[in-house]
Amino acid sequence: MTTDEQSATGAPVEHDFPDHQQVELRFGDLAPDGTTSTSGLTRLFEHPRIGLRFPRFEQLVAEGGFGPFHILLVGQGVERWAPFGTFGATIRIGTGIQAVGRTSYTYAQGMFVDGHLVATAEATIVLADKSGPIALPDELLADLEALRLLGTDAHVAPKLDPRRLERKYYPATAAVHARVGDVDLNRHVNYIAQVGWYDEAIASRAHDLLGDSAAKKLPRYLPWRYRVTYIGEVHYPGTYDIGVAVGEHGEQTVHYELGLFDGNRCLGTANASAPRGKLPGTALADIKSNK
Repeated sequence: MTTDEQSATGAPVEHDFPDHQQVELRFGDLAPDGTTSTSGLTRLFEHPRIGLRFPRFEQLVAEGGFGPFHILLVGQGVERWAPFGTFGATIRIGTGIQAVGRTSYTYAQGMFVDGHLVATAEATIVLADKSGPIALPDELLADLEALRLLGTDAHVAPKLDPRRLERKYYPATAAVHARVGDVDLNRHVNYIAQVGWYDEAIASRAHDLLGDSAAKKLPRYLPWRYRVTYIGEVHYPGTYDIGVAVGEHGEQTVHYELGLFDGNRCLGTANASAPRGKLPGTALADIKSNK
């Protein structure tokens, strides 16, 4: 990881988490440089999160006492703290509940290799019906409390600047095309696939700035940190635009601001931190956000 600053949150340790699961690092989780990609991390963190059981709530639903409802992922963050990657390696992921609101709750996770923290993640879930978000039932609140992550402060995501929802905010764009393989069981483009789209947009912009001679080095310019907000459903088939802006940059790091658009409608936003490498400062200044 290349960064001008360490993450503001304290580094968790493995025993902080109430739930622990092991996953195996797959070949597809590795970036061309041989380390685990940030989009790969989102896939690895997904498995133990979805596998977490809420017995009281599940019984309530099975007995017809709650529903119908949808489970919506409205935001997630992932951060790689150290480069790592060995195909077939076993890694441990700790999962807990970091925050609980009236209609939402937030997971916090840590990924460990030989006891050392290599990545962290958060994911915020909302329960909703056709009319919108619905209050969490007491049974689910009890399940969440049993998995509460102690000893850490809940991250409060900054309020989204409404200008981020406008195409004119972003001085550069990159087109992306939905693929059949991007669609999940919910019949829309999966949230992990959308993280890959943001990777594509950043790589496209870096390619434009560096030229063809640096094409083989583009994986070095991909983000090690993402914070993504999901606003609307993304469907197949379809062609979408990713707005790209540079919020700020230092000697080692570029902080990108991105927006996913269907025409003029914003379907999601992302903040990303990536290595600057040889990206020229004058060119980065040309794609500063249009605030």
